[in-house]
Amino acid sequence: GGLYTQLFTINVGCVFVQANPRSVKLMRRVAASLRAKPAWDQQAFNEILLMPGYAERPTHRASLRVMDHMQWANSKTFFKSERRHFFPGASARAPTPVMVHMNYHPDKHKRMLCVIARYLDGKPSACDDFPGGSEKGT
Repeated sequence: GGLYTQLFTINVGCVFVQANPRSVKLMRRVAASLRAKPAWDQQAFNEILLMPGYAERPTHRASLRVMDHMQWANSKTFFKSERRHFFPGASARAPTPVMVHMNYHPDKHKRMLCVIARYLDGKPSACDDFPGGSEKGT
């Protein structure tokens, strides 16, 4: 075995893939991997996307670009790790996100409703009472 280091994971619930020969090759490789053995689709995608190629398995040559995490936020970024930029809502410094992907907290539906109320219904403090983590005080 060798040393395996992964610095981050691409969330396949919030990904844009431009159709071209390289991305088709990448997706075919992911599909083949999932057919060969049951796995979590996100982990299979990340392993194939981020692992370097070698003689027996050359790279797919697809490139990766990561969008601004403050504008394409997930719920951990919005409610927890970058909370100081988004809260309190009335004085938030962060730009209005393009989207907030609810993937981190167990109370996804309630948090989704507060984001809708904040950005679509014009209620800036709609999310202020939610804790950063899943429990009060976090």
